[in-house]
Amino acid sequence: MPNPILIVLLILIIWGLILVIAAPFIRKSKHFSFMGPAIMVKAVKNRKIMDKVSSRFPGIAFSRISVVLVIISSVVAMVFLAYGSYLATVVRNVSPPSLLLYLVLPGINPAIPIVFGTVSLIAAVVIHEFFHGIVAKKHNITVKSVGALFFIVPIGAFVEPDEKEVTDADPVIRRRIFASGPGINIVIAIFALLILLFVLAPVATPIHSGLYVESVQANSSYSSIPDQSEITSIGNYSGTQLYSIMENSTLIPGSITDVTVFNGHTYAQQKVPAGLVVAGTIRGFPAYGNITPGSILYKLNGEYVYNSTQLSNILNNIRPDTSIKVITLNYNSNLSSPVEKNFTLITGSKYSYYSQYDPTANSYSYKNQSFIGVEISYLGISLIPINDIRSEVLGTSMLTSPWYGTLGTIALPFSGLSPIPGKLASLFSTPFNPFIFWGLFNMLFWLFWMDFLLGLTNALPFFILDGGQFFKDTLKITSRRRIFAKLGEEKTIANIALLMNFIVFFLIIWEIVALEIA
Repeated sequence: MPNPILIVLLILIIWGLILVIAAPFIRKSKHFSFMGPAIMVKAVKNRKIMDKVSSRFPGIAFSRISVVLVIISSVVAMVFLAYGSYLATVVRNVSPPSLLLYLVLPGINPAIPIVFGTVSLIAAVVIHEFFHGIVAKKHNITVKSVGALFFIVPIGAFVEPDEKEVTDADPVIRRRIFASGPGINIVIAIFALLILLFVLAPVATPIHSGLYVESVQANSSYSSIPDQSEITSIGNYSGTQLYSIMENSTLIPGSITDVTVFNGHTYAQQKVPAGLVVAGTIRGFPAYGNITPGSILYKLNGEYVYNSTQLSNILNNIRPDTSIKVITLNYNSNLSSPVEKNFTLITGSKYSYYSQYDPTANSYSYKNQSFIGVEISYLGISLIPINDIRSEVLGTSMLTSPWYGTLGTIALPFSGLSPIPGKLASLFSTPFNPFIFWGLFNMLFWLFWMDFLLGLTNALPFFILDGGQFFKDTLKITSRRRIFAKLGEEKTIANIALLMNFIVFFLIIWEIVALEIA
């Protein structure tokens, strides 16, 4: 399969050659010009649509609302940047994301779907630029041209107001013009989100109350349960009883247990060994290099390890540096003749683990509690209650946990959960044709996602963005009050703007660099 990065590089080289060849003709034409590596195709006469909309649309009132939205968005964007930089500093042992994920370009960023991503990106950029023009005309600023913007493919639109008129305009008016683009993006994002949360999400309900199979452990060869399916029963556990099976199971570890699996259409009966399965071991702790991932934790100091609660209770009552006996089981693919392995381990310290991996959650009491360094899952499967995955993929977690829910919703594309995978979608009932319902849901989500990020990004006080000029004009307007008069000096404005540019640039670069060196 061809390397996608090489394909992208080849396309960029071809585009560069086209620009070089076409440059002499473009410079002579009044209908074409350059915007960096993009080509602007201008319509200098026909602006009837914009004229009609601007004559009827309450552009001045909207521009005032946009100023408030951009101020709020600027603060939120800076908080997101600072929080991302903080996480990049404290999070360790995480593989850095591909640099392609920082590019909001469908087809290049692997997390952004080509169809939904392209449509929503073009719509967001076109409307963003269109509203710059509408508000400019509403304030009697001449719009010289409108048109399309091409970078290999159409990526949006642009509006070209008279530069001298904009420069000479009162800062209050100029600020409104710059605010209107990100302002309309935020408004669209809010409306799309409200429809998702209060119209579509409530009517998509799980068919069963079971456990969603997020992934099956690769080294759990005894488990043939497919991922993105739903477990509706394990032994005598069913429904919401399954939600706490990892913490409360009374099934004897290693016992062959019946499991019912629903794939959205049919049911299947599987047989798997019950119990906690070692998903991995942590370097520097006793289990590392001893216990093999994929093993079932059978007994610890002679006691059955039924569930994670019991495992924690046993270790919490043992002081670190204590010798313990651990028995594990390993099954082959036909579930016959399990191999029993015995280990004698010297326990580590729970306090030491949290000191290295999660200092904010550490506690002095952990110094007297043992830790052996195993990562566990039940049945060797990453399981999530169907109601939890529902609130995650439908975005309703934003209502119960505004901060983390919002972050989780924005991160859905990077988790592979937007567009919602077809297998997962089939586990829910919908009020009308599922194909149409989920197509509408995904399209609205991507309109929200693109408009929200475009609005937030453009609100940043950075020189190449709308927020850069918005910030400068805000300083000029503020300086009209006697107490802030010094802010009106051009040198002061330039210095403060330079400082904000540095802060924004530093936070972006720090997040990338910190993850790379973590």
